[in-house]
Amino acid sequence: MNVQKLFAERIGGEQFGKVKQTFKFTLINNAKMEFIAAHPDVKVIDMGVGEPEEVTDPGVIETLFTQAQRKENRIYPCNGIVEFQEAAARYLQRDFALSLDPTTEVMHCVGTKTALAQIPLAFVNPGDRVVATVPGYPVLPCVARWLGAQMINVPLYSRHNFLPDMGEFESMIKKERPKLVLLNYPNNPTGGVATKEFFARMVGLAHEYSFVIVQDAAYADFVYEGGFVSPLHIDGGKDVTLELYSLSKSYNMQGFRLGFVAGGAPLVKAFALVKDNTDNGQFIAIQKAGIHALDNCQGFLAANKAKYGRRLERVAEILNKAGIKARPSAGTFYLYIDVPESYRGVSFETAQAMADMLISRYGLITVPWDEAGRCLRLSMTFEVGNKDFASEDEVFQALESRLVHDRLA
Repeated sequence: MNVQKLFAERIGGEQFGKVKQTFKFTLINNAKMEFIAAHPDVKVIDMGVGEPEEVTDPGVIETLFTQAQRKENRIYPCNGIVEFQEAAARYLQRDFALSLDPTTEVMHCVGTKTALAQIPLAFVNPGDRVVATVPGYPVLPCVARWLGAQMINVPLYSRHNFLPDMGEFESMIKKERPKLVLLNYPNNPTGGVATKEFFARMVGLAHEYSFVIVQDAAYADFVYEGGFVSPLHIDGGKDVTLELYSLSKSYNMQGFRLGFVAGGAPLVKAFALVKDNTDNGQFIAIQKAGIHALDNCQGFLAANKAKYGRRLERVAEILNKAGIKARPSAGTFYLYIDVPESYRGVSFETAQAMADMLISRYGLITVPWDEAGRCLRLSMTFEVGNKDFASEDEVFQALESRLVHDRLA
């Protein structure tokens, strides 16, 4: 039997596995290994991976350990336990002044990546149009394409503070009539933060042209200027919005795979139906650990936010000193910079080219983005207190030595 004929066209059909693809993170890792081989005594500065580097709060771990031993928690949780939904609603009210019914307007998810993959199943039919900002997280666009949707990308630029150009955006919405519009604020990778005025216009458009706003708020807890703003803050926003929240970034619980979706009851109900048919819910002990985090870890969260804000300020300062224009992001734990025409006598046609140069010459790992101009993302989740760097200051000293003084240290 020729198994190649059995693969779905959405993953490549008969060409699946035959076409070699090299992904950016593979290129980054390969370059990292080459640098280590050439400079075995030089420490790599890894600002590539966007993943919290520290352990979660001890109380979260203790709760997980205790609850995992309870017989009643072994069962399939399906669409979750109401206690977690209530804790999520308390968090939204306490931290963001958002009032939602925990029984009908909040639903847990097995991480927001899974939720982003499930949401299109509730709304997208073949031929529908789906809008997404770029650069951005590719999961929902990928699944929407698999379902036969036409994707429309909206680029984000610094000149608009990483918000869509609303004149162009409104014209596109009027013409294309999308079913879903995917937003992500605070934005990964740009660090852009949305305003209430922006979301008011988005909610108005959603009502006028009948589309659902899917707002990925995984970095809601990391806004350094002002406060987090949601479409759920806008009158009528709840009727047209599904907003996703994650415990991964805020509480260093990325491997726990726990988050929640909030929005209008009919939209949450549609998501819940798909979820009920595609997963069995997150382990109850993990949901109980999530309750502890949401209810008791405000101090832990504040320390995380202060750490990332401090790192953003210091790294931006070093980059500017090195002649690379940078400013601390308004949100997330990412620093997003425009690639200069040249640096140290090297010209760059793409962001990938500069990322390659920074790894091979300085052992600095960044993530290139070429979807909306040439840009690099630097994550402030670099690890310290390990065999590589003993402290933040040691990282900063090494970064300054390499980029400012062109000297490996």
